[in-house]
Amino acid sequence: MIVKTILIFLINFLGYSEWLLGTSYLQRPIILGPLVGLVLGDLQDGIVMGATLELAMIGAVSIGAYNPPDLIAGTVLGISLAIESHANAAAALTLGIPIATVMLALNTAVGQPVMLLLIHRCDKDADKGNTRAITRDMLLSGWAQNWPGIIFNPLAFYFGSSTVAKLLNIIPPFVQTGMNIAAGLLPLLGFAMLAQMMMNKKVVAFFFLGFFLVAYSKISTTGVAIFAVIMVAIMYIFFDQDKKKKTDVNLKKDNEDGFDEF
Repeated sequence: MIVKTILIFLINFLGYSEWLLGTSYLQRPIILGPLVGLVLGDLQDGIVMGATLELAMIGAVSIGAYNPPDLIAGTVLGISLAIESHANAAAALTLGIPIATVMLALNTAVGQPVMLLLIHRCDKDADKGNTRAITRDMLLSGWAQNWPGIIFNPLAFYFGSSTVAKLLNIIPPFVQTGMNIAAGLLPLLGFAMLAQMMMNKKVVAFFFLGFFLVAYSKISTTGVAIFAVIMVAIMYIFFDQDKKKKTDVNLKKDNEDGFDEF
């Protein structure tokens, strides 16, 4: 159990190292889930549970002043405890959502003040022109703001799901109900945000075509993806090539208007 706890700590620490490595999306469930499954000897369940949590938390992204739930805590603890209990992806989701919400509150309440102290030290380091101290304090501040998750997540895994369940039972029922409702709305919010970025009048017809193919036929999502690739290839061969030929003809006519002599 000690070895597993150490490995879980390393994965947990890797997730909280996004501030060191940049916005690499290492903290997403789709990345951490398989890693947790790998170290616990159940890669398949890790992939399935990671994908399930990613779907539920796809809209949990930091926009402006909004801080999303702690994906690292929810993923690492939710999936590890579910795998150790031989439970399914639904159990990982049931554990992951409230854990992520509670850990966000802890990080904000006791982690952010420590981070702010280090940031003020960076200001003093800048006044002194000490670039090495600025680098050190900046790196430490990234971990400092999440120190509750870095410490408590491996400990919670070590002491087991029963202890975590007792702590979660302290949460009032109305709060748990609200979190369950929010968990159901998060996938819708995530897809809406993705659609807002991608949707325009040129692709909206293809979006609904794919949706109706999956909803009202026996074609799987993979089949629709293959069908889409074929359509793209056909459109490129026939339409883009014709457009290119017309462009070449127009350029040739422009070059024959006599002005090329100048």
